[in-house]
Formats: sequence, structure tokens, C-alpha cells
Amino acid sequence: MAHIKEFYNPETATTEPYTEVWQSEKVKVRDIDDLTVRNHYWQAADGELWGDFDDPMENVRSSFDAYRKRQGYLTPDDIRALRQALGLSVRQFANGLGIGTSTLTQIENNQRLQVKYQENLFEAVKMLYKDGQRLPNI
Repeated sequence: MAHIKEFYNPETATTEPYTEVWQSEKVKVRDIDDLTVRNHYWQAADGELWGDFDDPMENVRSSFDAYRKRQGYLTPDDIRALRQALGLSVRQFANGLGIGTSTLTQIENNQRLQVKYQENLFEAVKMLYKDGQRLPNI
């Protein structure tokens, strides 16, 4: 049985029932154009699909997760756990890596996808930490 929920749609300025829909789709993230993700939508009575009104970034996060998995990148939780294991604040870790504090916060909160050089920095710190080596200036 389909899940139906009432939402206020700010674009149409109406409150109406929407039917929950899960749909597998091919999406493009950066240089990869064939990521398969299971996206979540709410379908209006006219058939139009809308992203989750309560969590508009939900499908974007799913795409980020698929990209990280395909590329073998650390997840936001992995990065946060590494920083915490080092006993560093977001500011200390970001400064030590030479990236912006807000950038690191967005990556840890899955609001931004790290680029290759940032992933290389995270991986290098992870390897040094795992091997028990001193981390330079962090």
C-alpha cells in the first residue's frame, strides 16, 4: 500500500496529499554519469514528482554516497571519526589540512562532496594515524 502524506508545497502555495515514490535513476556526479541511485520523491495528484519537502537534500546525499562508494572515498562519518580520534576540532583539522573550516564542516555534514586533493589529504592523515606516525603541524 502506498504511503500518502500531506505537505505544504511552497511553490504552489497549497497543502495537499502526496504519494511516496522510490525510483531507481541514473545520475551524473562530477565526471561519472552512470551512477545508479534510488531516489525518494513525493508524487502530486497531477503526477508531478517532488523532492522531500522536509529533507530537500535527501536525493543529493544519495548521489554523493554513490559517488564516494564508486571512487572509494571516505564517507563523512569516516572523516569525522578520524578527526575526533585525533582529538582535533573542526577548525584545528581544517587548518592543519589547509582547507576551509566551512568546507570541512560541509563535507562532514554530507552537504558537499570532497574533491580529489581533499580526499588525498584525508587518506594521508588516516594512513599516518593508523601507522602511529606523528602528524606534521596538525
